Amino acid sequence: MSQINLQPEQNVSKPRSLPIAAGGITFLSAGMNLAMSFGWFHDTVSYSEKHFTCSWFIGVMIGTYLSIDPLKCLAKKFIMALSVLLILIEGILFTTASDNDDAILGGRYLNGIAIGLATVQYLINAGEISAASNRGHCLAMEQYSLSFGVMIQLVYSSVWDNSESISIICLHGIIDIILALMAAILMIHFVESPIYYIQKGDDASALESLACLQKPPGITMEVQARFEEHKAMVREQNIFTMRQIFRQGQIPLLKMIFCRSMTVAFCFSLPLNAALLTSMDLMESSWPLTAFGCARVIGASISINLMDKIQRKLPSILSAMFVGAFLITLGVLFWFKENYLNPNYVNAAISVCIALQAFVGFFTPYTSVFMGEAFPLRGKPYLMAACINLEQIFQIILIETWNFEHLALNLFIQGLLVIMGFAFLSLTLPETRRTSLAEAHRRFWKLVPK
Repeated sequence: MSQINLQPEQNVSKPRSLPIAAGGITFLSAGMNLAMSFGWFHDTVSYSEKHFTCSWFIGVMIGTYLSIDPLKCLAKKFIMALSVLLILIEGILFTTASDNDDAILGGRYLNGIAIGLATVQYLINAGEISAASNRGHCLAMEQYSLSFGVMIQLVYSSVWDNSESISIICLHGIIDIILALMAAILMIHFVESPIYYIQKGDDASALESLACLQKPPGITMEVQARFEEHKAMVREQNIFTMRQIFRQGQIPLLKMIFCRSMTVAFCFSLPLNAALLTSMDLMESSWPLTAFGCARVIGASISINLMDKIQRKLPSILSAMFVGAFLITLGVLFWFKENYLNPNYVNAAISVCIALQAFVGFFTPYTSVFMGEAFPLRGKPYLMAACINLEQIFQIILIETWNFEHLALNLFIQGLLVIMGFAFLSLTLPETRRTSLAEAHRRFWKLVPK
């Protein structure tokens, strides 16, 4: 602790976001592979290749399990580093064996495992190292980066010709190698959660961790207050048994199933992707794909910049309502086959798809914030993992039950479920902006917050 100087009280210190940068780079790769799951990498991809489509989601589930049980004795820094290494290996496979189906499938699994390893650890660590003034921004970076990765994959796969000297798969691998190397460099700024050290009984390292997060680094009155706050939260949680912890987590889990697992899966799914593809084929133009990806990033950029400045509950549930409404609208537009031949309906469908993604981009970063705040301290890894795995299961169900003849019905049902989730969340979701992490936890535990 000797290397960190006490800051004079008159100095104003600000929380740093650089320690989360490696995670943000990692989730760019997640967005690219998510888009790849629905065919955005090669003209010959068939929706009947369900194993290929599901492989990344299965990998995420495997990685999520590994991150909370077999690897739970490791510090989060090592788990994040392992995730970066797996992305690097995946990128090398894509680059050197871009014409080998088995290698590409293996790379998809590796990337999914990497993202599964990273997601739970990132959300826990980002929530615990950030201050109340920037916790929203730090947590929202997960879905913001994923949206940016989706846009990258959509844009370059729509303009790149596989007849070029470098195939789309090979280019994807090169991008992932660059991202992995960037994340590896940024890992030097990674800061372990002070709660990790407090739980191990190492108060000195916990205080040093909090001090390093300040700009300039130092132990201020604010740092001391946050240290005491974290210690009190750990003491409060230690008096409960694991059975009591999971009982406390039941209501937050129900909220997060609606907010994260179900809604995020429906925000970018195989039926929605098919609706966009069908509209583009009828229009015989590829520009909507670029607009589709850019709209999502624009929405996410607005969202992440407002996250810590205005209330979170109202913007998040209203944007979820618009997502559900647009899904139902698409279902109605595709309900009658004769609409496929009407240019007005086709143009309307494309406009709805683009507008929908703008609201998707706006909404999804809020799900990262609420995930990082919702669960009891000791139950976090397990309950977060349950939400993330349910999200992948929803995607797999949509893939396995996919039938183009039922496109309109699929979209209509998805929209209806999102609207139902919106209605539930409008009553049960708490407001957590500018609250301590402990207070945010407590607000989520009540079914209907005050």
